[in-house]
Amino acid sequence: EIFMGGGCFTWSNKQEHPTLEKLDRVLMSSDWEDLYPLASVTKIVKNLSDHNPLLLDGGVTSSRAPGNRCFKFDNAWLSNPEFLPLVSEIWA
Repeated sequence: EIFMGGGCFTWSNKQEHPTLEKLDRVLMSSDWEDLYPLASVTKIVKNLSDHNPLLLDGGVTSSRAPGNRCFKFDNAWLSNPEFLPLVSEIWA
């Protein structure tokens, strides 16, 4: 579970003496934690609902985020006789 900043509870029954509970959580696997070691969760102030929304921040800028690299294909690669065998070898 990722530590939640902004308070301990995510739900209230909105009474004069409210019942407060932590019903919502963000869980992560160890593999995910390795990719996003600076991840954090913040409880957002609720407006209408009895639940507080949670904001998950991966802790990385978009330029550093895994898998956020733009891939461009150059048709000239197909004219290289080594290209298709190399792709087949890598994807096998």
